[in-house]
Amino acid sequence: MERRNNPKWNQALQGLSHDEAEAVHSLMRARSYSPRGVIFSQGEPSDTLVVVRNGRVRLFITSPEGEEFTLSLLTGGSILGLAAAVLQRPRILSAEAVGHVDVSILSTSDFVASMGRFPRFSHNITRLLALLAVENIERSAPLVLDSASQRLGRILVALATRMPSGEQAVRDLTHDDLGKMIGASRTWVSLTLADFERRGLVTRQPGCIAILDPKGLML
Repeated sequence: MERRNNPKWNQALQGLSHDEAEAVHSLMRARSYSPRGVIFSQGEPSDTLVVVRNGRVRLFITSPEGEEFTLSLLTGGSILGLAAAVLQRPRILSAEAVGHVDVSILSTSDFVASMGRFPRFSHNITRLLALLAVENIERSAPLVLDSASQRLGRILVALATRMPSGEQAVRDLTHDDLGKMIGASRTWVSLTLADFERRGLVTRQPGCIAILDPKGLML
């Protein structure tokens, strides 16, 4: 699901002077990814910090058997690989583009140097790591207790974005993608979404799931 408290780049720069923020930005380079493009892979060295500028990114973990489990979808302004960069450990997760994605990349060495150079930047990063820890607890606890159908409902509500028509909808995710988020098969997701539609909770169109009753999906 989309993280409510996911670390945002503007929070990392909060309180820095214009010159300090520009000094950090001058160290970053731009890059774009096509749909399904791999931004980084689990187990790789954490040699960069990635800031999402536009688009959405899927974070997932791969089991030793090769099964993927999606942990979240992150949107513009989100920071990828923060904990691994601070700890300077291999990547814990993999990240891939959902649709076209533009990012800014900061090398880990420049990131660490900027933390030492600008105390306020270092303070902000520490706070973001604390928020990440709290968010992970808050996000995981309900999912452990919920049934699979409740988990799917919660994830649909969390992932929904407002369409030009004003309705909330989940776009550009396959049933397989949704199944990986809750540990269920694509067939089970298809059957459960059909049940949601019969109950008037959602409507389905190609590439889009419109949310009709968010409260009903959370029950």
